[in-house]
Amino acid sequence: MTTKTTTRRITFRHRFALANMSETHAPGTFDLVIEKIPLDVSWEAHRTSCQLMLIDGGTTSAIAVTMTDVEAALLADSQHDVSTGFS
Repeated sequence: MTTKTTTRRITFRHRFALANMSETHAPGTFDLVIEKIPLDVSWEAHRTSCQLMLIDGGTTSAIAVTMTDVEAALLADSQHDVSTGFS
């Protein structure tokens, strides 16, 4: 059993914050690295680990996140456009 790693590009159009961030981050497109790590059990099972790669002033940081937090932040970002009338 091997770890499966995928990268998903996500875009925030407005400043955003996630649970493990001390302050808001500027909008942009970022890589979300998702690892599915197999568990050592008698049936097929895995644990999912996610890291958001943030770039700020030439420095890249990996922030541990959950898919739930990322999806909620993306939804809030998209609703900002609806509530303000901007796209």
